[in-house]
Amino acid sequence: MDLTKASLLREMLTGTELGSRTTEFAHSLRRFTTRTGGLMLFGPADDEPWHLTAHLDDELHRAGIEDIRPSLVRWAPPPDAPPHLSIGLDRLRESGRGESLLVVTEQTPADTLLERIDDVRRRGTTIFSIDNGNKDLASLSHESLVPELLVPSSFGTGWVSHPVGQDHDEPDHGRHAIPDETLTALREAVAGFEMTQHLVSLAVADEDTGQPSGWRRSLRTFIERLSGEPA
Repeated sequence: MDLTKASLLREMLTGTELGSRTTEFAHSLRRFTTRTGGLMLFGPADDEPWHLTAHLDDELHRAGIEDIRPSLVRWAPPPDAPPHLSIGLDRLRESGRGESLLVVTEQTPADTLLERIDDVRRRGTTIFSIDNGNKDLASLSHESLVPELLVPSSFGTGWVSHPVGQDHDEPDHGRHAIPDETLTALREAVAGFEMTQHLVSLAVADEDTGQPSGWRRSLRTFIERLSGEPA
């Protein structure tokens, strides 16, 4: 799904639980990542979240937000990998307060994955997850998104392509109608993880996320260092 189709999908979901929850989740991700370079993405060894990392990076760069550009943490990066793809598990051992770990797993997380997440949480890092509703992962996450719980079973059925700015009773001459291929892509994407990741990546770059700036951001960081769990 390209940026145009993803943006259209987000607009169509405005006011729905799915649209609201993905936006709130993305804004929390911004608010609690107060350390420069403190946004990390992590997942199973056989399904690392390349897709979401790339989209988050694109949207944050497009919005001129350079201080929380995401890092993909890999289980075993090859020695010849480029710098942005060579971040290994040592990065998790160095994590701490003011940073966020976004865990993306469509499958039931293995014990080894949960153990790594638990270690990171103990260091004071805020844990976010997009997953299938696993209870163990939920217990470790400060905030979770479970796509299948947000998408009604009937969502995406019976969609009609109406011309923009035209009364529905008037004949559709196709001049401004949503292309069939766009609607097809939206129906397919609404099934779950791909759609959710696109919505999060778009919302994380919103101008007004409640993100503290200037002295407020410095104060939040200072308070986090003193208190333990992020406020």
